[in-house]
Amino acid sequence: MADNAITLDALQERLWAANFNKWLGLKILKIGDGTIEIVLPWREEIMSNPKLKATHGGVLATLVDATGDFAIATKTGQPVPTVDMRVDYHRTATPGDLRAVGRVIRLGSTLTVAETEIFDNENKLVASGRGVYFTGAIKP
Repeated sequence: MADNAITLDALQERLWAANFNKWLGLKILKIGDGTIEIVLPWREEIMSNPKLKATHGGVLATLVDATGDFAIATKTGQPVPTVDMRVDYHRTATPGDLRAVGRVIRLGSTLTVAETEIFDNENKLVASGRGVYFTGAIKP
């Protein structure tokens, strides 16, 4: 990791500093140099359609954003603001924990790009996305 490396426990604390992330129960499983895995435990409050028991798209977008941001934090030592983001929904995310895998695509001095894939409990891809994040304000 970079000189400003951060531990998994410190990243988890930063992730839960955002009350919504804590309410969702986002838990970091592992980190690497520019990579991260986060789990989102299933709960009924995240459903958008009770008949399908489908996870709300906004929750999936949050998971894409947070995972990309914290993949960057494994290299910079801190999360950074999101500038732009896109999410692709590939299949309905039904009851069961979701696992997000994020990685830094390009670490820049001003802007950084990260991508995330979200898998269901059968390891099927349910959503993916890419974000641009502002790394220009990071103090050495």
